[in-house]
Amino acid sequence: MDSTKKFVRQAVAAVLWLVTLSLSANGSVTPRFAFVANQNDNTISEFTINATSGLLRANGWMSTGGVKPAGVAVTPAGSFLYVANSGSATVAAFVVNTRNGQLSKGVGSPFAVGTMPSAVTIDPAGKFLYVANKGSGNVSAFTINATTGVLTAVTGSPFAAGTNPEALCVDSEGKFLVVPNNGSNNVSVYSIDAGSGALTQVSGSPFEAGTKPAAVVVTPSDAFVYVANNGSNNISAYSFNTTTGALTTIAGSPFAAGTKPSAVTVDPNTKFAYVANSASNNVSEYSINSTSGALASISGSPVDTGKSPVAIAVDPSGEFAFTGNALSNDVSSFTVNTSTGALTALVPGPHRARKGPAALVVSSGSSAITYTPTFAYVANFETGGPAVPAFSVAPSTGALTMIAGSPFGTGSPQNLASTPNGKFVYTANDDGSATVGEYKVNSTTGALTSVGTIVGGAGASFVAVEPSNRFVYQIGGNTEFSVFGYKINPTTGVLTAIAGSPFTGEISGPFGLVVDPTGRFLLVSDSGSPEGITVFTINPNTGALTPVTGSPFPPPAGASLLNAITVDPTGRFAYLVNNGGNTGVTSYSINASTGALTQVGSQLPGGTNPQHIATDVSGKYVYMTGNDDQVFGYTIDNTTGALTAMAHSPFICPSCASQGLRADTSGKFLYVADALHITGYSIDATTGALTELPSSPYLTGIGSEPFDVTVIGTIK
Repeated sequence: MDSTKKFVRQAVAAVLWLVTLSLSANGSVTPRFAFVANQNDNTISEFTINATSGLLRANGWMSTGGVKPAGVAVTPAGSFLYVANSGSATVAAFVVNTRNGQLSKGVGSPFAVGTMPSAVTIDPAGKFLYVANKGSGNVSAFTINATTGVLTAVTGSPFAAGTNPEALCVDSEGKFLVVPNNGSNNVSVYSIDAGSGALTQVSGSPFEAGTKPAAVVVTPSDAFVYVANNGSNNISAYSFNTTTGALTTIAGSPFAAGTKPSAVTVDPNTKFAYVANSASNNVSEYSINSTSGALASISGSPVDTGKSPVAIAVDPSGEFAFTGNALSNDVSSFTVNTSTGALTALVPGPHRARKGPAALVVSSGSSAITYTPTFAYVANFETGGPAVPAFSVAPSTGALTMIAGSPFGTGSPQNLASTPNGKFVYTANDDGSATVGEYKVNSTTGALTSVGTIVGGAGASFVAVEPSNRFVYQIGGNTEFSVFGYKINPTTGVLTAIAGSPFTGEISGPFGLVVDPTGRFLLVSDSGSPEGITVFTINPNTGALTPVTGSPFPPPAGASLLNAITVDPTGRFAYLVNNGGNTGVTSYSINASTGALTQVGSQLPGGTNPQHIATDVSGKYVYMTGNDDQVFGYTIDNTTGALTAMAHSPFICPSCASQGLRADTSGKFLYVADALHITGYSIDATTGALTELPSSPYLTGIGSEPFDVTVIGTIK
């Protein structure tokens, strides 16, 4: 079986209108989070969704605790997430923090189901969960504990289905369950007992479908049912009897789709249908005849996606659509024209997930996601001085105010990093101790408490935190061939060495390192011999590092003294600074499967001594400093990753020796550590241009030489 076919057969369309129904009575429905089940490394990628633009933003990841996740569903209130692990015959349960989208393992998880569970769905009341067991030819049924999310098998479960049930969907009233059977080319329909959740096949079930039906959706109006037939490249359409559950083929059915349609969904108003075609790498767009249910192709259909789209979802507001692309390891995002139904790809995008996205679901709420900056921390490079000056951030103006008790700790750090959840800060100390400083953040005051240090590499030292808040990595400029890896205690923040650390690679003079937003790759820039960028894969279970074949990837001809490196927020591009030879910034594309780098575009100049680099939070802009009175700005070509100098760049940093820099969590402000103070800028959302804040610069205290800065914030 080829890889595309394997993904297709195990894909599932997300049933998003369940969430819409639960919220519509309370007012507006707003997308908040997207969760993507990655089949090839047994993880869930987490994203937040900008309710205005529809753009995704990486929000970490979680292990499913099982093998080959193939289906995912979220309860209508968004409190619990369930994942069907097709390779381990289990359903994993997670508690969703509805404020920030973070996942934690549910009580009693995982729960045993039948063989090869390929899809999971939840009734609109959030009472029952159903699993299509492709290998054992049946459907597992559970009640959901509304407080804990614990699953309890329904009496009589599992219930017999046809051959290889592939997907399932519940109608809006929770009366019927519809299950396409991939191996018997038909559709089973069950009535649901409102009290127990038990299933009974309705009269006339199963109903004939096309060849290898792989996905199903019941329209939010309950008038129609659509089944994507993976083997016959079409869509079976039915009118739906909401009294008996019987399906009646609609005139003109089946309707042509692309090659190997693997997922189908409908907008919340039953106006449009969308089908992900896994072998033709596109989405077929249809308008729905409100009377007959017949499908008509929308002008411009189909629209291109990434490679092998096997999951598709329209968000509960009906304004955005997303596909999970199994072979390009990413998620494509689109705006939905609510008048015509046409999809338009969002920029920046697509956004990388982890390995083999096989299913996705969107959860919603009554308010949009908001990122609010709270505290900023500065690495003081002055030998013997206080380690970390700390500030509170005014969310509306970006102004910084010194926190009571600041500065904190010791260690003369050259670099520092904070965990994405804002709980901990880690410093790379360059005071001869060759240590990483460990600090816990007081979430109310921003004050830091030292919780210890741990030995790392010596010399010019840099540190990076992995996006799941689980691992920390450190390099020392005088420590050859090694990257130090640590595991974070999630309660205390204390670090312990990862087994096998330090990890060796073709590095002898490292200066910068960064973890990509997916948490799959660590990139290290190296000025030793040979010069280049060494890329490591990160083991999702242990954090151990393995060099990527082809490392180190060379800089352009004439470039030397490689300094900082960063990855854009979509996870597709890397940017390297060098301040020797032909100084400037070089752009690379990142191979979605292997992590290998390919240079794109031309090296661009950026001052006489460029050293540090960062992106904005959206993935549109790059900023570079050069130990001088300037900050250079660039725009990112969304297709290639190549950079173009911004108008009016460079931006003046008065009396600066500009060093480390960071955009705040809201994306409104950029802060630069300049060896004298912190200079703050507002970022123009349209152009990326910088304007110094009226209250800037911000002094960091006596005996301080600020060299780097990090900003934490909240999500709600």
